[in-house]
Amino acid sequence: MSLPATALLFGLLLLQILLVTLFSRRLSDLRRGTHQLPAEPEEGWLPLEVVLCLRGADSCLPRLLEGLARQTYPGPWRLQVVVDSAADPAWPLLQPWLARTDTAWNELQCRTLQQRPSQGSLKCAALRQAFAGLHSDSGLVVLLDADIRFAEDGLERCARACLQPGVGAISGNRWFAPPSPGLSGLNLSSWTRAVWNAGAVVLMTLWKIPWGGCLCVRRSVVEAGDWLELLSRGLCEDTGLLGPLRRLGLDYRFAPDLVMVDPDPAQPLLPLSRWITRQLLTARLHHPAWGLVALHGISSAALLLLALLEGDWITALVYELGIVGLLCWIEQLLQPEGSPHWLGWSVGLLPGQLVDGVSTVAALLTRRISWRGVDYAVRTRPSRVWIQRDRLQ
Repeated sequence: MSLPATALLFGLLLLQILLVTLFSRRLSDLRRGTHQLPAEPEEGWLPLEVVLCLRGADSCLPRLLEGLARQTYPGPWRLQVVVDSAADPAWPLLQPWLARTDTAWNELQCRTLQQRPSQGSLKCAALRQAFAGLHSDSGLVVLLDADIRFAEDGLERCARACLQPGVGAISGNRWFAPPSPGLSGLNLSSWTRAVWNAGAVVLMTLWKIPWGGCLCVRRSVVEAGDWLELLSRGLCEDTGLLGPLRRLGLDYRFAPDLVMVDPDPAQPLLPLSRWITRQLLTARLHHPAWGLVALHGISSAALLLLALLEGDWITALVYELGIVGLLCWIEQLLQPEGSPHWLGWSVGLLPGQLVDGVSTVAALLTRRISWRGVDYAVRTRPSRVWIQRDRLQ
């Protein structure tokens, strides 16, 4: 490998070290701020509304509903569910809950999506419908994905974090925790996903990219209209939130105590790469830091691949060992009670880097994306998507 390329690879390693160091400091500051929050927000426990948008029979939905039914939130709150259609297989999973009275929510409202959008995703259309039906008293809105593991005090954590002065929205993030590689299998796909996700958590925290899997916003952000306009044409609800917040003079905060640990196995590598492409596409369409995200993904894969193709195994090995060390550090920062899974990180590292690079290029070039059985056409300037085909209808 040529000297400039070697220097670039080691320079990239130093940059990665810097990013994780900044992440460590940011995480420490955020945790310190969380510990200093009062037991009850200054504004009190505002009435709150949880919104779920469902399409398909997610096997994790009953677990989430059980978690919501046991919430300890001191204030009144309401659960609003928007289901994609009257024939959607999510309905049988919801049906047992419609008549239950042993639940923490004050009201459960389930509706089908009334209007298919001319542009924007079905998820965004469902959210706009839910926002139009918010109770007049609701001061906070919490968006949840059906597959998360939500703690019994999750709504309390959301409210305490979001009701800080100057904060308009907060979110957690997902942390994938596959089993260690062993005789039964390497869990290659799961560790590939974990490698990509570990890097994503660092970048999302530093560059303030919200995560819609557990997202809490003030009612005023919904009513201001800028976010609704983005939802009317966008692919997702979370990555584009920063602009509307800043125009209101509000900030976004990552909430470390809302990190959701996910031990479930990943899909095979090909569908996994499509999933990662869609995650990256949301940043390309809606977040100002997309250029930095793309540069990170492409440069890491390209320089490493160049070293391997030129036979500079020593440089590549030193770089990879350094990255494994950084992944173990990130794991200890987010999961301090466990031991680092250095073998798992080693298994997933190279495929994770290559899949990240390929998926980043795909997100740059794609003009069509599939999500939950729907094919969307994608355009930029301004960013927008529209339905080309719903394969489930």
